Amino acid sequence: MVTRAQYERLARHLERVGDDRIGMTFAEAAVIIGNDLPPSAFTRRAWWSSDPGHTQAVWLDAGYAARPDFGERRVTFIRTRT
Repeated sequence: MVTRAQYERLARHLERVGDDRIGMTFAEAAVIIGNDLPPSAFTRRAWWSSDPGHTQAVWLDAGYAARPDFGERRVTFIRTRT
């Protein structure tokens, strides 16, 4: 199981990059957090939702929304605040 602290690595990465749109493959996201993404990340839009109650939704803390592309196995993080 991936911990909140591991997911926070992704938030720090997004903050460091700071672009309005940040795209990466699911595999790249897994490298950043230091663990495999769960199977639901590959098939369920809800996993990438903007629900602050979800442990993995650290992108919200960094000011981004996640837009997954399951066919391409990519996610784009879009800045929601400056």
